[in-house]
Amino acid sequence: MTQAAAAIMTDPESAPNHAIPSQLASFLAAKLCHDVASPTGAMINGLEMMRDPDHAEMREDLVQMVEASARKLLAMVHFDRVAFGAATSSESFSAEEIETLAQSAFIEIRPSLDWHCQIERFNKPQARAVLNLAQIAGGALATGGTVTLEVRPQADRLHLKAHAQGPRVRLKHEVATGLSGATLTEGMAGQWIQSYWLHTTVAEAGGTLTVDMAEDHVEILISMPL
Repeated sequence: MTQAAAAIMTDPESAPNHAIPSQLASFLAAKLCHDVASPTGAMINGLEMMRDPDHAEMREDLVQMVEASARKLLAMVHFDRVAFGAATSSESFSAEEIETLAQSAFIEIRPSLDWHCQIERFNKPQARAVLNLAQIAGGALATGGTVTLEVRPQADRLHLKAHAQGPRVRLKHEVATGLSGATLTEGMAGQWIQSYWLHTTVAEAGGTLTVDMAEDHVEILISMPL
């Protein structure tokens, strides 16, 4: 039984879109800071313990922990600068680059990503859309499962489809609100901002976004100019 289905159009009047740019910047900055806080904190804790003589026998384990946290932090930075930023000099990205970034978001979470791509390069809006789409779909599978992500061109459009399937699959209220293009009125802004960013990215590119939520899956479909 379908729990909810919503078509989210790019017309600015198709959704109650009243978010203030300064608020969006604050919410995005808070999300990025939250994301990097955990691996950064782990690195600092590991280094502090390495200086403690009482933990000398744990030095090798601590080195491995710091190295793992550093790799996680670097992967986050690479992901976020394409998914959220404009500071990269690249005007387009190879499919291999984008797949690597998308897979990096699944390394330390329960669900896995099954990637199917029929194009060779992504422009900036397309790259932002597919990375955020992958991460949002993965977030719907808190207890594990698989996100099947398909990228295919058709005529003059690029079609992105993320199909998340697994036990207890669901989109949080805040995420569904953001995908609809609506401003959050209750709930956690940190859970809302990424999905709203995806909606905005697709809308500004002249695309459409559709969400289908059922008891056994969540499916997000995006159509953008090729």
